[in-house]
Amino acid sequence: FLEALTYLKAAQSASGWKKRQMKKCAHKTIQLIRGWAKNGNVNVVHYLYILDAELAVLNGKNKKAKESFNAAITTSSRNGFLHDRALAHELASAYFKAQGDDYWGKYHIECSRRCYQEWGC
Repeated sequence: FLEALTYLKAAQSASGWKKRQMKKCAHKTIQLIRGWAKNGNVNVVHYLYILDAELAVLNGKNKKAKESFNAAITTSSRNGFLHDRALAHELASAYFKAQGDDYWGKYHIECSRRCYQEWGC
C-alpha cells in the first residue's frame, strides 16, 4: 500500500516519462491489493479507496477523488482502522487545500489530528 501511495504522490509532482513510470509502478501494487480485496480480505478495502482517490487526483478527476476520500474515511472508520482514517483525512486535507477549498482542508486536517491523538500519537 505505502509503495503505491508513494509512487502516486511522487507522480503528482512529476511530468512526462517519469510521471508515467511512477503511475505504472503504482498500478502494479494497486492490482495486487485489488486481488486481495476480491478474494475477501476486508482489511485492505480502505487502502484501495485511498489509492483510488490519489489516482483520481493524479488524473484530474475531482469528483472521483472526493468520493474515494469519503469512502476511505468511512470504510476505515467502520472497520476500526483509526490510523488509516487519520491518514485518509490528512490526504483529503492536502487535496482540498490544493484545490483552494480552505473550509474542507481545515475540516479534514482537524479530523486527522483528532484521529492521530485518539490513536495515541
